[in-house]
Amino acid sequence: MPQHLTGALERSWLALPESLRQRLAVASTGWRSMALTGGECLRLARGAETAQERARLLALAADILLWAFGENPLSGPFAAEILSAADLPLPEAARSSLAAVAGGWRAPQGNAGGLAYFERLAQKRDTHKLADFLALQVQKDPAGLFWRDKALGLALYLGEDELAHSLEAAALEGLETLPGLAPAARVLRAQAAFLRGDADTCLAGLTAELPLLQDVFGPAFAAARAGLTLLRQGEDAAALPLLRNCLEAAPWQAGLARVAADAASGLRHRRTPPPGPVLIMLYTWNKAGDLDATLESLFASDLATKGGGRAQVLVLNNGSADETAQVLAAWAGRVGGALQRLDLPVNIGAPAARNWLAATPQARAAESLVFLDDDVSLPPDWLQRLGAALEAHPDAGVVGCKVADHQAPHLLQNVAGHLALLPPASRPDASPDIGSDASPDAASPLDLQSLTPNPFRLDDAHLQGPDWGLFDFVSRCDSVTGCCHLFRRQALEAPFAQGGGFSLALGPSQYDDLERDLRMLAGGRVAVCQGHLRVRHRKRSGLASQEGGEGANAQGNRYKMQTLHAREEIAGFIAAQAQRLGEAAAQAFALLDRTGDPS
Repeated sequence: MPQHLTGALERSWLALPESLRQRLAVASTGWRSMALTGGECLRLARGAETAQERARLLALAADILLWAFGENPLSGPFAAEILSAADLPLPEAARSSLAAVAGGWRAPQGNAGGLAYFERLAQKRDTHKLADFLALQVQKDPAGLFWRDKALGLALYLGEDELAHSLEAAALEGLETLPGLAPAARVLRAQAAFLRGDADTCLAGLTAELPLLQDVFGPAFAAARAGLTLLRQGEDAAALPLLRNCLEAAPWQAGLARVAADAASGLRHRRTPPPGPVLIMLYTWNKAGDLDATLESLFASDLATKGGGRAQVLVLNNGSADETAQVLAAWAGRVGGALQRLDLPVNIGAPAARNWLAATPQARAAESLVFLDDDVSLPPDWLQRLGAALEAHPDAGVVGCKVADHQAPHLLQNVAGHLALLPPASRPDASPDIGSDASPDAASPLDLQSLTPNPFRLDDAHLQGPDWGLFDFVSRCDSVTGCCHLFRRQALEAPFAQGGGFSLALGPSQYDDLERDLRMLAGGRVAVCQGHLRVRHRKRSGLASQEGGEGANAQGNRYKMQTLHAREEIAGFIAAQAQRLGEAAAQAFALLDRTGDPS
């Protein structure tokens, strides 16, 4: 586009190197993701042809890496890694804070330091003993950051209960009095206030010493979090000018631009019933208590459809041997014909259950079909949120949502799914290396001895910290989680024709929704994620997931899923995704240019 036809924000975005735009359009949050992006920027700077371009890229790398530091401000190894890049133009306050964190983070050595005991408790998932142990370790070594960091991580995982709050308080006690650690303490206390819904305390913490926080964490980090806090409170008019100012200072922040543009368009407030008739389909096996709670939130929600009808619910009882039949009978008595049920003598697994439900006469008579897990908690407007996203993107192959941990709803399990290829030697949970290369070109040929024979995955930036709202926008993507997703009947039937529905090879439960979405991509449709819909999922991820046979089954299904799609096909999907996300980011910056205050 000619320069004279673009605004200042869009021009600044388009002036970034393409490789950086591609990374940032996928994710501009998640400290590991930001570390890799900052490392890529450093490599570009060191290969720059002019001193001016080198200086520009080094300043950009510093900004990105300091933002990443702000998202994980007690990680001593990461702080030390940033300091090791000698050519980074870091403000003196940032160097001081990074040095304090790097020096104060002392990992215990051997069994004497308590590390082995901590690891045994973590393996047993004994959270109460873990919390007591970590609080004691912080008390014993108040100047050490290793145990404070571990304590804050466990407090995030514990969620909203009193144990979490007491452990968080112990981890933060006196932190601001340690030399060089006042900025880290301030952003962590603001985060704690944000997560418990105390907007006033959060905003006060982020703005009281804003110049210092700008020096330590980059020019836009703290102000952006203040703007996101205002958005969370529904104060769009106050948030948008602040977010525009942040983007002027950090025009690389594509995620923030998407959030701000979505707010400026009014889409974040839109609710539209989906086209009817609507059928909501659940399948369940031996989870009577979870199913009862799910149906409680489902029937308490607004089930209106376009045209004035009401969505119907169909539940497939997958051979349950617990109280599931009684739960369904009780709900049928309460809601009458709004709930229908199918009973099978055995558990046929999730893919077969989805196919069975989609083939019923009720499904064939519906215009909109929703698959819903049996262990979720739904907000009252969930169906209208999905309908609004479908209205905004009527060609979507499927519409999904954000999925959050039920116990700790600030921890996200799934968001808009974007594909990435990995080198087989790298791991998503590996420590960040700001000098490493994780580009798709580094992937090696098919290796049938590897557990990742064709190593693609979905980007995991959302797993790298609590949810500050940087995924709160409606987005086209490659895949959405099957925990809660909506289809137009014709869009659901297309992949069935191409490959027989949800893949029975991926039973009983993992990866069949992702694999179906890959066939959908091959048919020319993309998914859409409604980032304003947060569905809480009772099945935990992270510390409490992948146990025993379930973990082995997931690994096996991942292997099978990856072998179903050629590397060239996945690379094609990723190339199309890069173009789509780049265009979406540019459009967001352009919208903010058009709607900004002319003054």
